[in-house]
Amino acid sequence: MNHEQFQQFQEDIRRDIETRQIARQILDVDEDASDDNLKRSWRTKCLECHPDRNPNDPEAERRFVVVNCAYRLLAEGTPCNMLLDEVERETSVSLDGKYNLDNAWGLFLWWRDKFF
Repeated sequence: MNHEQFQQFQEDIRRDIETRQIARQILDVDEDASDDNLKRSWRTKCLECHPDRNPNDPEAERRFVVVNCAYRLLAEGTPCNMLLDEVERETSVSLDGKYNLDNAWGLFLWWRDKFF
């Protein structure tokens, strides 16, 4: 594995971690949420942001699609472009706002705090 491939590998891992964090944040579930809790939260969020229930909200349809994308990622492992777009909005700062995830050092510090 050359340096470019390694950097791409790191970027893919970082993006996957961020995408899953954002999906959990969208559905308001913990990392260790059971399938039942995940489905329950998904249903609740779908009802909250369904376009038919929010006819005057132009963002309702986008939020509804993003909620479904988040559920598909966490339940089935299927990534979705709309969810990846949400990650792009959050790229430069971690979810807790503590570390810059645009570089390896910031990613390492975030990882160290998260898992140790």
